[in-house]
Amino acid sequence: MALIDRVKERTGADLPDAELQAMIDMISAEIDARFGPAGAVTVEIGDVTDPCSREVRTLRLNRPLDASQPVSIVEIDPGWSGNAANTVTLAANDYRVMHGGRTLARLWDGDNGRQYWAPLVRITYTPKEAAGARDEAVIRLMQVDLSDKGGLKSERAGDYSYTLATGQERTEAREGVFAWLNGLLGAGGLSMA
Repeated sequence: MALIDRVKERTGADLPDAELQAMIDMISAEIDARFGPAGAVTVEIGDVTDPCSREVRTLRLNRPLDASQPVSIVEIDPGWSGNAANTVTLAANDYRVMHGGRTLARLWDGDNGRQYWAPLVRITYTPKEAAGARDEAVIRLMQVDLSDKGGLKSERAGDYSYTLATGQERTEAREGVFAWLNGLLGAGGLSMA
């Protein structure tokens, strides 16, 4: 089922499809801005001015990599160099993926074996994501955004009354969805361990 149809079903929205799609696109862009785009990402890590960065044996990924997808790792040494002769593309036997895709360990005995990572490392990989997590977040955020004037906070049947959520409560509800998604996707970026 298409995402727009799932949004209509779960929110009961009666807006035109074009308006709903525009809202979905805006929410998707916000998710991409916070967590990085879905699909392959390229990140360069390292500190070319820090002499201690030459003695790093593991790299820690904030977003775990999907080992079933292609991974490209290029070491640049010296890190300040733009010369292609100073780059080495690693083979799969030059590193080990550990801790559910969150850690990359440098191996000594691979095709390009080395005890430590180079001062600058470029990694292209596809982060592992829970199936449908982004779509579910879009739907949950649409529910918050489409609720009447910030959301129904409470409702009573006898002598009908209702209380609407404030703008602050609506913001907190949105941030709650982002916190839930962060728990599934993790923060973007990489750090050296």
